[in-house]
Amino acid sequence: MDIKQVRVIFLYEYKLGHKAAAATRNINSAFGEDTVNERTVQRWFKKFRSGDESLEDEDGRGRPSLVDNDQLKALVEADPRTTVRQLAQQLDVHYRSKVSGHLHLFYKT
Repeated sequence: MDIKQVRVIFLYEYKLGHKAAAATRNINSAFGEDTVNERTVQRWFKKFRSGDESLEDEDGRGRPSLVDNDQLKALVEADPRTTVRQLAQQLDVHYRSKVSGHLHLFYKT
């Protein structure tokens, strides 16, 4: 599931009148733990409440990703048995959770 699809689900949950905490639980229950965090859902709900229902990030919003998605995909496709720890080392990123989160978005079925 890509980030755009997750944002559609945010809007869906918002339109149903759910609170951010409930929406976070619903999404993580349906698509796997750590798919989203509550703070991210809160930020998107705030945006929707202001009348902006676009699913695009504001320019300059957020930190740039430390993980190059194309490089990550290439590494996994080259050796699907590579561990997250090995991928983090190869990508020269400290936090394995970053790699794990990107993998989760790519390969969640």
